[in-house]
Amino acid sequence: MDKQAFARAAAKAADGAADSGIGTRNESPLHAALKLYFEPRCAFREVPVDGYIVDIKNEAGIIEIQTRNFLKLKRKLAALLEHHAVTLVYPVAAVKWILWIDPDTGEITGRRKSPKRCLPAAAFAELGCIQGLLLHPNLRIRIAMLELEEYKYLNGYGENRKRRATRAVRVPLGLLDEISVDAPAQFTRLIPPGLPPCFTAEAFRKAAGISLSAAQAALRILCAAGVAVHTGKQGRRYVYALAGPATG
Repeated sequence: MDKQAFARAAAKAADGAADSGIGTRNESPLHAALKLYFEPRCAFREVPVDGYIVDIKNEAGIIEIQTRNFLKLKRKLAALLEHHAVTLVYPVAAVKWILWIDPDTGEITGRRKSPKRCLPAAAFAELGCIQGLLLHPNLRIRIAMLELEEYKYLNGYGENRKRRATRAVRVPLGLLDEISVDAPAQFTRLIPPGLPPCFTAEAFRKAAGISLSAAQAALRILCAAGVAVHTGKQGRRYVYALAGPATG
């Protein structure tokens, strides 16, 4: 992890001053910054491979950056993994600042820090969409824990127009941590702290600060990876335990 290099990449992406390899596909500042950070050399970005355009192809293999909607990536990723080592990068907003855009005037107001701090476990919501590929020996995962600004339009519901407002763009400010999952056992690195010895999906949800469906996806992944086991039932709820220390 190189925080200074990421800061330079984020500034370049936000300024729109990146070279011709960036921004040519309507990239967001977040996607552009991550791509510049993981590969500064233009010649190794936006490379054709096996009928697809990949974000990065260099000496380490293929790097694909996906900021959301892993389901759209599934077919492409499955094809690439057959013949290539692929690193999948996903950003998580560990620290987020909210700003509001008036859709009529363009005025930006109200910068405030979100009380919600996302943990690495937030990645499970998307990883569940590609569960069948997660144990492929050619796949590596990188979770980038970021501080970022999130701009939203004041076009939602309620008196202040903020409820269910449309997100405009996310702008990265800094890299706080990088988490690598290079083998099934390392999925322990995404497990939230504070879990009891035996726990339900609801307990996992609370510890991780994610939705119940994401927690259920997380437990399916952890069981498939061999780092969690189903131990029984508590009423109608399944009970789980970690198969070993959650240290990775």
